[in-house]
Amino acid sequence: MDPGELIHRPTHDPESQMYTSRPVLAQEEIRTRQGMVVAQHPLGAEVGLEVLQRGGNAVDAAVTTAFAMGVLQPLMNGIGGGGLMTVHMAAGGGGAIDYGMQAPGRATTDEFPLEGGMEGMDTGSSRYSRRFAWPKVKGNVLSEGYKSIAIPGTVAGLSRALEEWGTISLYDALQPAIKLAEEGFAVGAHFTLSLVSGRDLFLRFPATADIYFPGGNPIPAGGMLLQKEHAGTLRTLAADGVDAFYRGEIADKICADIQANGGLMETSDFAQYQPILHRHGLIGKYRGYEVIGLPGPTAGPTLMEILNILSSFDLVGTNHGDPAVLHLVVEAIRLAAADRFTWMGDPQKTGAPIGALSNPGYGAERAKSIDRVQAGPAEAGDPWPFEGREKPAGFPGPAGAAADDGTTHITVVDKDRNAVALTQTNLYLSGVVNPGVGVMMNNGIGWSCPLPGTVNTIAPHARALNNMTPVVLMKDGELMGALGASGGRRIWTAVAQSLIHHIDMGMSLQQAVQAPRIHVESDDVMVDGRFEYDTISGLVSRGHRVTVVDPRYDVAPYAEPNGISVDGDDLRSAVYPVAKLTVAAGY
Repeated sequence: MDPGELIHRPTHDPESQMYTSRPVLAQEEIRTRQGMVVAQHPLGAEVGLEVLQRGGNAVDAAVTTAFAMGVLQPLMNGIGGGGLMTVHMAAGGGGAIDYGMQAPGRATTDEFPLEGGMEGMDTGSSRYSRRFAWPKVKGNVLSEGYKSIAIPGTVAGLSRALEEWGTISLYDALQPAIKLAEEGFAVGAHFTLSLVSGRDLFLRFPATADIYFPGGNPIPAGGMLLQKEHAGTLRTLAADGVDAFYRGEIADKICADIQANGGLMETSDFAQYQPILHRHGLIGKYRGYEVIGLPGPTAGPTLMEILNILSSFDLVGTNHGDPAVLHLVVEAIRLAAADRFTWMGDPQKTGAPIGALSNPGYGAERAKSIDRVQAGPAEAGDPWPFEGREKPAGFPGPAGAAADDGTTHITVVDKDRNAVALTQTNLYLSGVVNPGVGVMMNNGIGWSCPLPGTVNTIAPHARALNNMTPVVLMKDGELMGALGASGGRRIWTAVAQSLIHHIDMGMSLQQAVQAPRIHVESDDVMVDGRFEYDTISGLVSRGHRVTVVDPRYDVAPYAEPNGISVDGDDLRSAVYPVAKLTVAAGY
């Protein structure tokens, strides 16, 4: 098939002589002044807002909501996983915390033998790259079961955030989550569909099946999810603190079950885990806005590289859907993606030149390679001069980046204009619930490449490349908003385009996150079918191979951003109205 061939012609093509209705996906924007919480579950947003109304600050509300979301969306995130948090404190002293998952000390590629063949490129999965695909692993042990479990960071990260910036105790922050786990709540259709699609995996593990498949059947939409052992674990954590999780009975129970079933985790892995605190969260600037987020092996540097490349082009006042502009966005993302998969991994293990990727000078250099009228190759650049050092001899080769299907995002702004953007995940899930613990465990080893000799290879205690990028926006010393997304490898393309829509095209943040967008890595361009035909054909005429994929209220082929913008005295909500029941609550 020719590179420029349109794989799927949209039904609103005037030449097709057929017209079908297209979805108009929209969410109501709310405006409040005292405080606001956006979470991907209505009960989660309510929990966080209650904290603000009782006098808690944005960090108190975000941490309390995050623990609750681990109960409300236990397949996607929770104390068995990890995450990232970006914090702005109006009085100063904010920053960011990386509490991503970490490989066990016994993790090596030898534990994950390959079976031959490469993972496919699929619009319905998190992967959308041929060039940066990964080899298949025998028995799927990289992504399923006991060997796939990495050291969880959520408890350490959320606790550290309370210590640094919060005003309530860990005990208080856990109470809503304990109540939800103990008393249960009615699940929605999205949750039930997740159970049905993962049926074989859930039924492999008795403790998992007991919770999610009572009587052998998945909990139906509207049915109650009860998590009694999860509630007990949270009570232990509330009573005995963080050490109960990392050096006490919770770690003992988790590791005993993992070791009894051939996994790699040991109690010493839990005991050595520490979240990474960044006192200064600035990762770059775009059109006069300061972008506060996470450096290191996250999607923060990739987001900034995309924006830095686009800084070389005058996009201010351009129109959404202009194919000439969208072509530039596609090309910037493809260049940044090539750098991401070539140069990013745990810098402590590889010496990866991650800092150079968010250097404005490097972005300007990369922009020179973009042809305004023709698609170019997605080739990695040379960041080493911008790192201030030469490429080390024997630097490892490129690697793809992991899929990431199970993630949630929370945004909070309080009356004092403190702000939090928090993204956390189980990656997807291992399928394992440890007996006596009741918590779905991550499959975080899947963030690391099973091939030896790559920049993101599985290694003892490595922190692998992840896709999350929660950001706070500032301008002239004033808070302008906060934003993040769930959606795996499609997070960074969604956050970048949301910022372009908002900053360059003048959309409200609500309009920006719900507007049609693209996703691209190294190969084809996945295009939202809500774009006009002229936009799509304009990309094709510039040499892009295009696949049209329509989002629906129940299907999210693109990432799901949410955020809050600050407009004078008002807080304005921004919700992507697809798949998860994301809600903004304010007062």
